[in-house]
Amino acid sequence: MKNPRNKPPFPVFLATSVVVFFLTLSAASSVGFVPYYIDGSEPTRSVSIAELPELGEEIAAQEAAAPEAAEEVKGVLPTRVRIAAIDLDLPLSNPETRDIAKLDEYLKDGPARYADSALLGEKGNVLLFGHSSHLPVVHNAMYKAFNRVPELEVGDMIEVEGGGTVYSYRVLGVKKVNAEEGIIDLSREGNRLTIVTCDTLTGKSSRFVVDAELIGFYAL
Repeated sequence: MKNPRNKPPFPVFLATSVVVFFLTLSAASSVGFVPYYIDGSEPTRSVSIAELPELGEEIAAQEAAAPEAAEEVKGVLPTRVRIAAIDLDLPLSNPETRDIAKLDEYLKDGPARYADSALLGEKGNVLLFGHSSHLPVVHNAMYKAFNRVPELEVGDMIEVEGGGTVYSYRVLGVKKVNAEEGIIDLSREGNRLTIVTCDTLTGKSSRFVVDAELIGFYAL
């Protein structure tokens, strides 16, 4: 049976429809109609330290329940960090938001991984951040989670656990930066780890940044 005049065969029509669909989806993504995170934001390749929570002394005086953990995404999410040199062994959360108020809520249960940073086993930089506080009394021990991080020295080992595997990192350096000027590289190059916390003894805008490199991993 012949096709009516000017009406393309069905396979041609179907192929054309598929192409139009994917072109439309690509265009929508380019203008922000296909969100990457649950808060509607898209991934970034770097983050200003000023965009992280203050990680310091201006904290709520009462306990608060942490929000439910975000659903896992593909890859290996970090679930625990251990640093023998400073007697640190803490759970990690993986919030899928950049909203500072929401991140503050997560930090009440311990340190967290920044959403745009690499997952364990991926190329790139795993960015962890947590509170420090030198107040004599706090209502939540996690406000002092990273108090001893500035004591780390070159060569100290940091272990990050996730997916039944432990990833070992060696400290390359510890530096103090201004939050308004410091930038953390989140490009998908190398296998790195960065830890950020406040220098509460110096001022609200001062941060300690630990840089480390992956040297190996082993199964639990």
